[in-house]
Amino acid sequence: MKALMFASVASMVDLFNRDNIDILEELGYEVTVACNFKEGSVYSAEHAKRFMKELEIRGYDVLNVPVPRSISDIGSMARSLRILRKDMKKKRYDIIHCQSPIGGVLCRLAAYPARKQGSRVLYFAHGFHFFSGAPAMNWLIYYNIEKLCARFTDCVLTLNREDYIRANRHFKTRVEYIPGAGLDVKKITDTRADRSEKCRELGIPDDKKIVLSIGELSERKNSKVAIEAFLKADRNDSILLLCGMGPQYSMLKELVYENHVQDRVFFAGFRDDIAEIIKISDIFIFTSKQEGLPVAVMQAMAGGLPVLCSKIRGNTDLIKNGKGGYVYDHEDKDGFAKGINRLLDNKKACDIMGRYNMNVITGYDKTVINDIMKNIYLSLGAQHER
Repeated sequence: MKALMFASVASMVDLFNRDNIDILEELGYEVTVACNFKEGSVYSAEHAKRFMKELEIRGYDVLNVPVPRSISDIGSMARSLRILRKDMKKKRYDIIHCQSPIGGVLCRLAAYPARKQGSRVLYFAHGFHFFSGAPAMNWLIYYNIEKLCARFTDCVLTLNREDYIRANRHFKTRVEYIPGAGLDVKKITDTRADRSEKCRELGIPDDKKIVLSIGELSERKNSKVAIEAFLKADRNDSILLLCGMGPQYSMLKELVYENHVQDRVFFAGFRDDIAEIIKISDIFIFTSKQEGLPVAVMQAMAGGLPVLCSKIRGNTDLIKNGKGGYVYDHEDKDGFAKGINRLLDNKKACDIMGRYNMNVITGYDKTVINDIMKNIYLSLGAQHER
């Protein structure tokens, strides 16, 4: 039996699909991993190259597909379709697992002939681009494309309630809800960190409370509001620590310099020690405009932090207002500022909310997700055999 694991970029495979690859292998599938190994990942090209090499060493076939990040790059999309269709024709996959908006569409279009020959296609939607409050253009383009592609998809997976309800109501295919892509909760809860040592490593003061934010520095993640809210909170006893890189890095650095707060707002860049950083932090802030089910919020919950987050799909699946933290409109700088002060001034409330979040997040642990994924793969395999 053969399976294709496909995503637009290497980081999506690395961060969200290692366990899925292991499950497929455990079930007896020869796995090919295909994605854009050269561009688009949330980490460096060198990191992606190392990941590709690791997969090859482990014995997996790897395929570089030039999936673009923009729908205007017609040339790269056409090349991706040709590469995928040729590979599918050659290997005759039993299961094709794809994800991400552009990559998911390209893969399902490429798989159309293979599906007629018996291949079963699984699409994991990590968050539709159409959602309550999304621009009308998103609905016009992405909703109609996804609805069409669902007709030649054997199973659509959704990881938040809003997407599940909408897809189940309007898509003509099997739709399943899955609570996330799988988080190693125990690994985070069991992590220990020396605060002074970690602060020294990060180049931040160890006598200040830490307001932590994790995510790509992009328009979508809306980190500008996190910075502005922190400045409005006007805390001399605290710092804001941003972990992540992205296209808005220079702009956000300039914002910090313009406000002369280089000693209060720090940029840590891309980090592979997130669990340790969470453990030395006091509260978590997440001001994103759009999410599927945010891993960063889940990590903060597993680390026992209270969370201030935007009132959007995905976030509200995880954070119950007043119980695990507080939710605000994604542009409500005053609200986030009040939330920062409210939590930093009440250690007891932080502890209670942190424990609440640690309890809730157990339902999103990778052991739960892996059982669901195994059963879905088995059901698709059974369909193929018929």
